[in-house]
Amino acid sequence: MLNPSTASAVSPTEGGTAPHITLRVGEPSAFEVKAEGLSPTTTEVTGPPLKMILRNNAEGYRLITNNPLPSSWIGDYRLSITTTDGKGVPASREVMITYLPGVVGVVTAPGGELWIPAVQHSFRNGARLNPLTTDAWKLPDGTTLGGTHELRVSMHKDSTVPLVIAGYRINPGDVGVSVGSYDFTTAAGKLSLPMMAAVQGREGQARIWVTSTAPNSPGFDLKVNTWTPHVAMVADSWTVRQAFDAVSIKVQSATGSRCDLTTSRQVAKTSDVLAGPKCLVEWDPLPTDITPAAALTPLAQGRMWVNGDYTVGYKISLVDPNDVQVPIASGTSTLSVSPIANLLAYQPRRSSDLAYRKVQPVQAVMDQSGGPTCDTYWSFEGAEYRSSNSQVRCALTWMALPDALAQNQYWVRPYLEGSMPTAGVQEVRWRVDVVTPLGSKIPAGEGGFTYNVVEPPLPTITEDMLTVVKDGLYAVPREGGYAGNAVINGANASYQVKVTRGGTVIEDGEFDAAPWGEEREIQRRLNAAESELWSRTPWTVNARYSEMPENMAERSFEMLAVPSPNIKPVITLDNSTAILDTSELAVSVGIRDVYRVEAGYDAGTMGQWEVRLVKYIDYRTTQPLTGYVDAANGDAAFTLPANTFDTGTVRLTAEARVKSPVPEYQRNEFASRPLTLTIVKGGPIGADLAARRVTGEAPLTTVVSVELDQRLDATALGDVVWQISADGGATWADAPSMRNNKMRLSYTFPKGEYDVRATLRNKFSGAEYTPETVHVIAYDVPQAKLDGPENIFIGGNGHYRLKLSHKGESVSDDKVAVEWSLDGGDSFTPGTPEFDLTRDAPARLLMVARARMRDAPPEDHFAWREVRRRVNFVPVRPPMIRIVGPARVEYPQSANFRGVMGLPYRNMDVELRGWWTFPDGKRVDGPLISWGPTSEDLAADTVTLTYHAEIVGFEGATGSQDKRVRVWEYLWPEFSLEPIRSSQYAPADVTVRLRQIGRPMQLDSPSYSWTLPPAATLLEDANQTLRIVRTETPGAYPFSASVSDARGNSSTVNNTVNMLTAPNYGMTLAISPSNAYSRAPLDVTVKPSISGGHPHDRILSLTYFLNGAPTGAAGSYSKLTLGVGTHTLEARATTQMGWSFGATQTINVVPNTPPTCTATMREWTSGWIYYADCRDDDGRIVGYRWTLDGERVAANSNRISVSKFARSSPPVVTLKGVDDAGAESEPVTADTEAELEPGVPVTQ
Repeated sequence: MLNPSTASAVSPTEGGTAPHITLRVGEPSAFEVKAEGLSPTTTEVTGPPLKMILRNNAEGYRLITNNPLPSSWIGDYRLSITTTDGKGVPASREVMITYLPGVVGVVTAPGGELWIPAVQHSFRNGARLNPLTTDAWKLPDGTTLGGTHELRVSMHKDSTVPLVIAGYRINPGDVGVSVGSYDFTTAAGKLSLPMMAAVQGREGQARIWVTSTAPNSPGFDLKVNTWTPHVAMVADSWTVRQAFDAVSIKVQSATGSRCDLTTSRQVAKTSDVLAGPKCLVEWDPLPTDITPAAALTPLAQGRMWVNGDYTVGYKISLVDPNDVQVPIASGTSTLSVSPIANLLAYQPRRSSDLAYRKVQPVQAVMDQSGGPTCDTYWSFEGAEYRSSNSQVRCALTWMALPDALAQNQYWVRPYLEGSMPTAGVQEVRWRVDVVTPLGSKIPAGEGGFTYNVVEPPLPTITEDMLTVVKDGLYAVPREGGYAGNAVINGANASYQVKVTRGGTVIEDGEFDAAPWGEEREIQRRLNAAESELWSRTPWTVNARYSEMPENMAERSFEMLAVPSPNIKPVITLDNSTAILDTSELAVSVGIRDVYRVEAGYDAGTMGQWEVRLVKYIDYRTTQPLTGYVDAANGDAAFTLPANTFDTGTVRLTAEARVKSPVPEYQRNEFASRPLTLTIVKGGPIGADLAARRVTGEAPLTTVVSVELDQRLDATALGDVVWQISADGGATWADAPSMRNNKMRLSYTFPKGEYDVRATLRNKFSGAEYTPETVHVIAYDVPQAKLDGPENIFIGGNGHYRLKLSHKGESVSDDKVAVEWSLDGGDSFTPGTPEFDLTRDAPARLLMVARARMRDAPPEDHFAWREVRRRVNFVPVRPPMIRIVGPARVEYPQSANFRGVMGLPYRNMDVELRGWWTFPDGKRVDGPLISWGPTSEDLAADTVTLTYHAEIVGFEGATGSQDKRVRVWEYLWPEFSLEPIRSSQYAPADVTVRLRQIGRPMQLDSPSYSWTLPPAATLLEDANQTLRIVRTETPGAYPFSASVSDARGNSSTVNNTVNMLTAPNYGMTLAISPSNAYSRAPLDVTVKPSISGGHPHDRILSLTYFLNGAPTGAAGSYSKLTLGVGTHTLEARATTQMGWSFGATQTINVVPNTPPTCTATMREWTSGWIYYADCRDDDGRIVGYRWTLDGERVAANSNRISVSKFARSSPPVVTLKGVDDAGAESEPVTADTEAELEPGVPVTQ
């Protein structure tokens, strides 16, 4: 009995054919359902609801019945079997079965899932295959399903959308809906059906099961998804400003959309709607100012030149390969265009709104100051500056202008220039318009600005002179030259300027106005002529406006002739610039022209001067050294006393001042080249001695240095003499200074006390100085080593000894002083070289021991030798134990074992002791033993050896370690030869492995020998227990292997491998015709199906013959076109192993039957409509050929229309039908029918 309610997959649905059923893995391998008198292996069960036989064959259980699971979904089910024997005793059994029928692969849905558009149109894929196209339907015996069978379709109840398959609507929950009969023979066992959505625009998923009524027919389970495009029409903004905002609208795919968008009909047409659909996007409606972009992406761009609200829409369609366009989605949105109004604003680019009447040139360039950017031009007659989608252009018109102010005719931009002859407020008015691409103007703003026109001020004249004596009097060199500038300031205008020097006009000219600004400045260079020293020359400068000469200004002043700026003091020194601070200094100063010193002094041209000596500190600071003296005849001499300057570098210069007859003119000059003097020390050089170390371990190397009291005295330092005394200063011995440094002495002192001194000499005066001496002490320091533990058990005693030596020899205790510290060296206690330490509680100490020679100074830290040791008082622990020895011992052999003891803490001073105990209780002292197992140990398989260890003198310091040892016995095993064939058919490779039977045993020096079949070829023998050979022919192949060991054991094993002959090849031809009627012309696809042969063989060539002649290209299939008659198709194959075989099939092709047609005509108010009715008994109609009054009509539809325009009677129309074989019907003329109601479109 079938219990469908327990199915683990989905609830079953009836309809279709019986599935194949196998027991699920994990069920019992044997059970019985018996009736009295029946054999134990065959049980017949009768009674409702089914009659079945359950057999236990070698290949498993098989349920033989008519229809136990009619068209159920694939999954697990529980099968209940109940029977009653002849005595009325019932018997029952339940097993789990899995419904797993033969599955057909769907070519168009390799993953078991298919996507189709939610439209009522069946699309083919890129290979022109219907949505439901499968592989060949295979029966359980491997043959291809043939014949005509009814197709049934079921749809799972959880499906959300209905489908139309082959013209039949399938709804969710439908079971076994017949969709007609299908000829599997004509289709070569393959299924090809159209399928489309039953409801336009509904998305969802349907799960269908398709099978046939053929016995043992397979089927397929398919998920079909319907989709619609998920798109959105987006814009940068749906509200834009007229003309200025660029409009950009696009249709884009939303998340989860199935198809890509394109504006190319060809791209949409050539796309695979099932695998990679491309949706065609068309704009409808679209405002005229917006145009679709040239790109394939749906994008529309432009500018709106007229305000208002506009509707923008799109339509989305799919296009099949036959150029049929199927709408699938659409949408609209509103674009609002706001008017410009007074959106633009402009301001003049000018320096000020103030202008001077008549004299000032005025310029103003208009710059946009508000609103969106617009490329603005001056509007004049004939201007052709229009906007485009990429740029908006504006035209500015001057509405009102003051007199003498006008547009610059050479500029296309708004640019005013001119002057203002009338005082007061003057206004400028403008208007700006956007110029559309068609040339019309859209008002975009208007405005104006004003000028305040005032009277110009009088010009002002000032002087910018190099040397000012007082107002109106300026100094100039007697030789003449540039003295300064006359500066004229006033309104920006044209000027007339005149300059007079000593009554002579030297300049009289006109200067144009500046191109910009309200004010301007004119500078005129004033050059003086040569004149007598201290003479005065009068000057006059006159300036007036060229346009208003009555506005005039004049300025008068004088220039005083003074000595040339080249007249300066020159300082000289009578001797060298290196001066002792104990000597006088003689200096000479002369008044000269520094560029003509050799010309000497001339009082008539240079004037009278006073000079003095000064110390130059920096460019702003000097220090007088003498008072002023007259430079009679231009020269003066000075003598500076000794010690005027400290040692070092000094800059000395001279300062001169002129004796001027004009009190307001004063002038001081410094020498252009100061003297740089080096003042050196003349007396003894003071210093001190400093040493790096004055005490230390002998031999003591130290450095003694001279430190000068004054660093600058180093220039006067001559020789430095170093001396050493070893007798307290009674005698002195010279010592060499360091090489390249006379101020340092490096010396190594042996043990003892020494004095060091140095004598410093002045290299300029020979004066000497000897600083205080340095006292040096060198002593011996012993070497030290501390012996003793680092870790001590609590309560134990740690004994330490300080071993002292010097130069490799021991030092007696009476020659050294020893001290101990337990606080890290903070405090020390005098003691002997030996020291004991104990504690009753855990402690961590830092022990420091130090020692010195008794003749070394105790206060000197370097005299002591220190040794540090960290000491820990730790709890008592047993020692660490490890056993070294084999894990297996062969009976009756013996093996060596070693016990290894380790301290529980590092660096301890304790005694360790260890011993062994055997399984029989025997004790053996010491770490090393040799142990052999007994027969009892062999029987026990594993024994335990124990090693014990203790720390002597401490309770609780004992431990042990076990060693488990396996006892084994060397027994000679049995062997077998195990062959593995790459194939059961020759030729093939055979791998033969020699294996031990049972538990593997490591053999003692084994040796192997092999005897291989003579007919076999050896391929590999690197492994002694494995051989790989190749067998070329069928037959028996005997193998033999011998193995022996070093103990005299040996065995020989044999095995025979039988190689079979490969089965013969078989070939069948599958023919796929282009039409079901086998009528000419017939296109056939021939595809061979090959069985048998060697599994390692490969097909090398596959050729085809038509009526005995080679035809088509060699390959896995061939396509041929056959005419009328009987044809013989043959395929021949050759293989890598030399096989040659083939198959032949005969095809009878019948002649094509031409189509037949009738035509009718209907008249209506505006024309005539002609209808065609054509039929083809062995194919289909593919075309219609119309003629109108004997002329061919370019139409291929089943009807045409003719307009009555310019016609008074119907034309003569003939029709021919064309079938899919290209045959034409007999021509027919149209019969007349009743008049048609208006509404049919006219095509001609």
